[in-house]
Amino acid sequence: MTRPRIRLLCLTLGVTTLATPLAACTARSTSATALRPTAPTVASATAPTRTSKTTNQPTATGTATSTASYQLSGYGLKGLTVNGRTGSEDLADLPAGKPGELVSTAPVTAPDGLRAWRMLYHSTGPGGEDRLVTGLVVAPAAGTPVPPAGRQLVAFGHGTTGINDSCAPSRADSPLSTVGGTLQLARDGNVLAITDYTGLGGPGEHPIYVADVEGKAVLDAARAARSLTAAQVGRDVVLWGYSQGGQAVLAASGLATAYAPDLRVRGVAATAPLADVRTSLRELLATPGGVGYLLLAVLGVTAADPAVNPAGLLTTTGRRLSAVAHNRCAIDLLQASTGESVTSVFTSDPLRTEPFAGALERQWQQLEKPGPPKLVLQGDLDTVIRQPTTDNVVRALCAAGGPVEYRRYQLADHLTVVNASMRDLSAWINARFATDGTAAPDSCSQL
Repeated sequence: MTRPRIRLLCLTLGVTTLATPLAACTARSTSATALRPTAPTVASATAPTRTSKTTNQPTATGTATSTASYQLSGYGLKGLTVNGRTGSEDLADLPAGKPGELVSTAPVTAPDGLRAWRMLYHSTGPGGEDRLVTGLVVAPAAGTPVPPAGRQLVAFGHGTTGINDSCAPSRADSPLSTVGGTLQLARDGNVLAITDYTGLGGPGEHPIYVADVEGKAVLDAARAARSLTAAQVGRDVVLWGYSQGGQAVLAASGLATAYAPDLRVRGVAATAPLADVRTSLRELLATPGGVGYLLLAVLGVTAADPAVNPAGLLTTTGRRLSAVAHNRCAIDLLQASTGESVTSVFTSDPLRTEPFAGALERQWQQLEKPGPPKLVLQGDLDTVIRQPTTDNVVRALCAAGGPVEYRRYQLADHLTVVNASMRDLSAWINARFATDGTAAPDSCSQL
């Protein structure tokens, strides 16, 4: 069966690729068992493959081991010897690892001046279990001067793409096409660590919009990138996220000191962040297909807590759309959800029904914690993550402990805000690395 692949810069809430140009939005299809990178230049840049999610659920025993196999090619596993087996691409053969431990990498085609790799690394799941996560690392080309303390690292969290493995950025035919809008930072000399998120591209379900798990995946991607010798990364890192990724990095901000003390997080930047999840999901219900995002949120709560069963909450239509969500990508779910409503998809409103309402509220509370300096970037014309909602998010972040710089762009919407703010973002990132975060601008007194 073929599954649609998308350029991640297409629809609301970051069903986007940050690809250039931002206005370009195309769909493509690839096989679920043979996702081939475009024009590979090295033998190890092979096609990633996957097995069905339903055959390989993570255990909560502190290991990533499963009784069922999960085949994953294109991530360098053939070069490993594990438990006496050489070249196994079955993740069930891998031993447990520590959060942020790099398992394997494989080079992929990159534009001139850059190098890139798919990576597989360990992170922490919602039950505290070891999870294997996929992602990307992008670095300047070999021969580019390296600072004495190593290259600066930017860990990036992408916007919503879906919950099926084929929707993961690193699974794309040409992986860097899915994150094109981030590549200027690598051209400026930084290394990018880009997580696919837990359960998106690797074993187990993706607890979408569950902030704690997303934040740990971002931090562990940064740790894993530091272990890639060719990238020559130092200890300093800035976190940047877009839409869903904004939620991820804001959560990581509060987690970093205790969870990843080996990293020096100099700052956290969030572009059009999905921070106040309940408010944004309520506002999205007024958009075509917006109920599809609420369904994703329900499925994310379920993925994070196996004791939660959404069956009684879903109507016949809801069950049909749930199948679309599990087997396709977010763009397909939005299209299938057009014309539907809360009452046609759910037997009761999840935003008012426990345990879903409480779980979604806790995602926002996870973000209201002190941490390193923050930058929030918002388009005034954004109809997905709305500017008044982000205004309130920034006030809450200020109350939790600044400094927080807030920049708005009058003519930018949810898609164009990335390009509109890139110069300011790049300058802010460079300043955080240069100043140790001690002189960060602060907008809190002006709100």
